[in-house]
Amino acid sequence: MEDLYKKLYAKYDKLKKKQLSEFDELNKDQEVKFLNYASVAEEMIQYLKDENDRLRKQASDLRSEAASIRSTMDEQCAEYQKLLMEENQKNKILNEEVEKLQNQLQYGLPCNSKDRNSDNVRLNMLETAQVTPEERCIASTRRMVRKRSREAREKLEVEITHGGNDIVGYNDMEEKSAKRSSKGTVSSGDLPNDQQLESCERILYRSAESGPANFQFQALLEYLVGMKLSAVNQNDEVCISALHQSSGYAFTLTWMRNEAVEEPELLYRVLTLGTFERVAPEWMRSVLMFSMRMWPIFFERLACVIKLHR
Repeated sequence: MEDLYKKLYAKYDKLKKKQLSEFDELNKDQEVKFLNYASVAEEMIQYLKDENDRLRKQASDLRSEAASIRSTMDEQCAEYQKLLMEENQKNKILNEEVEKLQNQLQYGLPCNSKDRNSDNVRLNMLETAQVTPEERCIASTRRMVRKRSREAREKLEVEITHGGNDIVGYNDMEEKSAKRSSKGTVSSGDLPNDQQLESCERILYRSAESGPANFQFQALLEYLVGMKLSAVNQNDEVCISALHQSSGYAFTLTWMRNEAVEEPELLYRVLTLGTFERVAPEWMRSVLMFSMRMWPIFFERLACVIKLHR
């Protein structure tokens, strides 16, 4: 019986040692895994801390940059408000000058009330494009265009007055000039509108085939309007074809004689908008008819659009 107990105890002791050794190995494996996990966790914690510090620094830089931009924008806003007030004051002064000039024209150059109302309607059609701050920036250019147009008109008046026979080549102009020579120098304002229109038509129509003086006159007109001009006959009507070479924009202006209207009119038709297809205002796409008095305003509006989107 005692031998049996010894065998059982030995077997129990052997099983116990085996189980303890297995537990020790398992504990060692778990300890190694835990140590690896702890080291990886420490590395991740350090990485997150560094990333957090970097993001905090970046957020601080962005705050300072936003504050700087806000300060700059406030300064620009104040400057723009100041410029806007100055522009409004200038516009007010210009409006007063325009009203004075309109009153002078109204009382100094009387015209048919029907024609005046018609011109006002057509002027509103040309002014449908809303004035933007960019257009204010080219006010000096517009004044230069007006100045050059005025100089060209004065030069044309002098040529028509003193050299009508050399430029036009018609005997009736010579006879009328001879009749009025005893009374003094004849200005273009003394000529009827039909005579002025016929003179302009003949000058433009023969500019390509006459002498160098007409060629220089056509070159001057092309320089003033910034377009290539040519005169053609369409159904016994004088038609001016204009081409803006850099954009491909082209249109025609046809002289229209209406017995119901005292002053001849111009008919505007667009041939192609070219690169202005997406930015052209509505009036550039339409067919317009306006009087000779609207000619400078038409080209001023046209120059604004071309220079703005060039």
